[in-house]
Amino acid sequence: VWIDPVMSREMVFTIALLTLLVMRSREARTTVYLMDISCFRPPAILRAPHSTFLEHSKVSGIFNQQSLEFQKKILERCGLGPSTSFPMCFRNLPPKPSMEASREEAEMVLGTCMSELLAKTKVSTKDIGILVVNCSTFNPTPSLSSMMVNKFKLRSNIRAYNLGGMGCSAGVIAIDLAKDALQVHKATYAIVLSTENITQNWYWGNNKTMLVSNCLFRVGGAAILLSNKRCDKGKAKYRLDHLVRTHMGANDAAYHAAY
Repeated sequence: VWIDPVMSREMVFTIALLTLLVMRSREARTTVYLMDISCFRPPAILRAPHSTFLEHSKVSGIFNQQSLEFQKKILERCGLGPSTSFPMCFRNLPPKPSMEASREEAEMVLGTCMSELLAKTKVSTKDIGILVVNCSTFNPTPSLSSMMVNKFKLRSNIRAYNLGGMGCSAGVIAIDLAKDALQVHKATYAIVLSTENITQNWYWGNNKTMLVSNCLFRVGGAAILLSNKRCDKGKAKYRLDHLVRTHMGANDAAYHAAY
């Protein structure tokens, strides 16, 4: 800062203070980069083409003819292809959902995504300082984030978060949480794991409004690597510029929509 010798002490102090505030504000705006992403690709044994879905639904003896026809119409229009997947327990007739089977689905999806992401990016588990896992309908104890910490032997001072019961908005919320954490903890990596678990969340009944979710949800998930390191700028795929969240929970219709 260049100072005019005829300036008063008050003016010098003001300029110095403003300069300091500008420098701190620039430091506070840490840039967040998306380094890479990995999506779950299930093994062929879990494939659930429409014919298999309809056959299993019919053989189960749970759904009436109207429900079977309704689900067939949804499948024809929903855009799902023949390569979507069911959990392993749904290969049985009748299906055998359980807590253990739900854990197996979660570990298979999240573990595979994270393994592939680490392999693609060559990032060491010791360099991961933040972990955010989101899954709305399955929230066991220990948590899914703890499951990943244990599976990959992540470091003991990792900031691990587990988001549950937040619906389809959880993906955006998880990115927002990771972004905020990266503003505080400098020169580190964050991994966001996002999935939904359908093993114990299948609807066994004939209410058409409830049957829609059976036709739309399948096994899937994704892992995202974020960084706040300046040296990663040239290698990053994207830069996070803006993230906007709107919470409609105060609206009764919105709050009760998922009931």
